Amino acid sequence: MKKYLFSMILILCAQVSYGEILEIYTWKPYPGKADQMLRDMQEAAAIHSDLGIGVTISALGIGTNQDVDYILRYDDLESWGRLNDAGIASSEWNTFFAQFNANPSGELVSSFSMINHDASNMADNFAREGQIVGFFRWQPALGLSGAEALRQGFMTAKGIHESLGARIETYQVINGVEGVNDMMYLMIYDSYSHMAAVNEAIQTNPEWIAFQIDVDSQPSQAATLLRSGIAVMAASYD
Repeated sequence: MKKYLFSMILILCAQVSYGEILEIYTWKPYPGKADQMLRDMQEAAAIHSDLGIGVTISALGIGTNQDVDYILRYDDLESWGRLNDAGIASSEWNTFFAQFNANPSGELVSSFSMINHDASNMADNFAREGQIVGFFRWQPALGLSGAEALRQGFMTAKGIHESLGARIETYQVINGVEGVNDMMYLMIYDSYSHMAAVNEAIQTNPEWIAFQIDVDSQPSQAATLLRSGIAVMAASYD
């Protein structure tokens, strides 16, 4: 929800083609204000949606502090700039922002933006309401070779996981207090049962086992898993 609460400056990396851009704002409700924060998010989402910005509200679960993510979705860098300008000029947004600021229902605990490695992916392809997302934030080994090794690893893992029924999206982090080198690997499922079935199949999949052995054989290129968890897509606005 913090979209226009402060300006986000994208760091332009020559190696990245700008397709789908996500901005993730993680909020912690103040004591006794969880319901109010959800209502505030829904009001903000309606305004953003009317401006042409896709919005997803996701409840964080296992592996997290169980806060709430407010995610803004853009097709590309051009729409990011154009829709930011529209938001700044929106009297409806500015009125809502002033009211929220006077009586906030929660605290912004983190924010960052990231771009899909697949430049053809569009914002409305993100997870649908009711889907489950397993997320994994990785820090590559130092240097360009470490970043390239992680991207190639993502591509291999994506092929295996999608063959087993998950949908995979991978991202380069491009803005945030933790830096811009990290990459995000998302595993998207239709339900918890679907997630369980895919993960059970992964455990005995020979391609996955061989991939893990190959990764372990190259410790100098090993990435570091910084964070992982599960999110439930509670609401989506397009």
